[in-house]
Amino acid sequence: MDEAQLNHARRRSVAQTAAAIGVILLLVGALMFVLSSRQESRALDAELGQVLTMAEDVDDPPPGQVLARRATGTDAVEVTGSASPTLVGVLEDALRRQPTRYDTDAGDDHPVRVQVEHRADGSRWAVAADLAPLRQRQEQLGIALLVAELAGLAGALAAAALLARRAVAPLATALALQRRFVADASHELRTPLTVLHTRAQLLVRRARTRPAEQLTDQLEQLVADTRALGEVVEDLLVAAAAEHQPPPDTVVDLAEVASEVVASMSVYARERDIELRVEATGAALVRGARAALRRALTALVDNAVGHVAVGGHVTVIVRHRDGRVAADVTDDGVGLDPAEAHRLLGRFAHGTDGTGRRFGLGLALVQQVARAHGGSLEVGGAPGHGATFTLLLPAC
Repeated sequence: MDEAQLNHARRRSVAQTAAAIGVILLLVGALMFVLSSRQESRALDAELGQVLTMAEDVDDPPPGQVLARRATGTDAVEVTGSASPTLVGVLEDALRRQPTRYDTDAGDDHPVRVQVEHRADGSRWAVAADLAPLRQRQEQLGIALLVAELAGLAGALAAAALLARRAVAPLATALALQRRFVADASHELRTPLTVLHTRAQLLVRRARTRPAEQLTDQLEQLVADTRALGEVVEDLLVAAAAEHQPPPDTVVDLAEVASEVVASMSVYARERDIELRVEATGAALVRGARAALRRALTALVDNAVGHVAVGGHVTVIVRHRDGRVAADVTDDGVGLDPAEAHRLLGRFAHGTDGTGRRFGLGLALVQQVARAHGGSLEVGGAPGHGATFTLLLPAC
C-alpha cells in the first residue's frame, strides 16, 4: 500500500462516514418536522373545537378566524362581517355537511381549515381558520432544521476527517517507517556490499593463478568485510527495534556492559596501536535492553577508535551523575566542532576526518537507543583536542 492508496482510503472513509451521519440527520430532521407539524395541527384543531363550543354569536371570533351559523328551522346563514365573499361561500357549503374537519382554499391562494359542529338545539356552526400562520411556522421549522442538518453535516465531515486521519495515521506511520528502514538499509549496505563483491571477484581471479597460501591476506580482508557488513546489518536492526519498540524492563549493569565492550574491542584497538581502557567504580544499574545498550556503547567506542591517531587513547568511564548513570567515551583524536554536534547526530551525517563510522548511522543509532531508554546522548569536544560522547540514562 502506498501513500496514494492511504489518501484514497482516508477520503473514502470520510465520505462514507459523512454520508451515514447525513442520512441519520436527515431522518431525524424529517421525523422532528412531521411530529412538530402534527402537534401544531392538533393544537389548531383543539382550538377550533373550543371556539365552536363556546361561540354565542358570529360577531366576535378569535383573530384569524371566521364563524358561521345556521339557526334551527331556517336556511339563513350568519357569517362574521369581515369574511370575504369566497370565504362566505366556503362556510355556507360547510354548514350543509355533517360534522367534519377539512382544509380548503378560500381564494387567492388563501388556505383555511374548516370545522363543522351540530349542536343539540339543532343549530349548525362552522369556523374557518387561516392556515397561513401554521404554514409559515412549518416553513420556518423546516428552514431551521435544514440549517441544523447542514451544520451537523459540516461537523460530521470535520469529525470524520479527524477520525479517518487518526485511523489511517498508524498505517501511514508504518509505511513511513518501512520506507525509512529500506532507505537506511540501501544507504548503509550499498558500499560494503560493493566492496565485498569487488574483493570476492578479485579473489576468484587470483585464485586461478596463485597458490592458496598467497591468498591469506585477501581472505582475511574478505572476512573483515563480511564482519563490517554484519555490523551494519546489526546497526540497522537495533536502530529499528529502538525506534519502534519499547525496551524490555530488565535491570542492566552498564559498567559490566562497558567492560564487555572494551574487552571485545581491545584487539581492534591494539591493531591500531591505541590504548583502550574502562573505568568504573561499582555497579551502574539501569533498566532496558542489554543488547541495545551494548550495541550503542560499541558504536561509540568504534567511533572513538576510528578517529584517534596511532598511539592515541580511548577511555570509557561509567559513573553516577545527578541521580543518573553516565557512560563517557573520551578520546584524544581529531576532535569535532561543537557547533556541528547537532548535525552529526543526524542519520548518515559524516565528519571530515577519521576512518571510523562515527558520523554514519552509528550516532543516530546511539541517540535512538538513549531516547528509547529515557536518556540522552551528549556531545562535547573541540577540533584537534578529542571528543567526548556521553550516554546518559536514568538510574534504577
